[in-house]
Amino acid sequence: MRFRIATASVLTACAMAGGGLAVSAQAASADTHTVSSAARPSCPYPYVCFYNGDTMTGKFKDTGYWQTLGASRDAKGAVNTRHDDVAYVRFSNHPTICMKPGEGWAFNGAYPTQVYISSSSTC
Repeated sequence: MRFRIATASVLTACAMAGGGLAVSAQAASADTHTVSSAARPSCPYPYVCFYNGDTMTGKFKDTGYWQTLGASRDAKGAVNTRHDDVAYVRFSNHPTICMKPGEGWAFNGAYPTQVYISSSSTC
């Protein structure tokens, strides 16, 4: 199973199609969280938001510890709106990923369990 970086518009298209991981080799732009605001709620700065289709299932902003996702365990993707902080996402069936600042990911059938927001700007 592979993960790839996706822009918010690709995440939206993927969510609408009911698919999994979107394929894009480019990082999301700084305003990624507003690109798909017509299709779903935007993710406000400085949060890491999880989505299941057009529904935001959770948003997290605390740094320095692993946070259990709860309602976001069925999320199909996430967006990191933070400018200087990376976010790690753990899965029950896939290795941990690192989301750089401004990136969005679609999960392609992987099930997220926890998020860790680091004060580091690099993975």
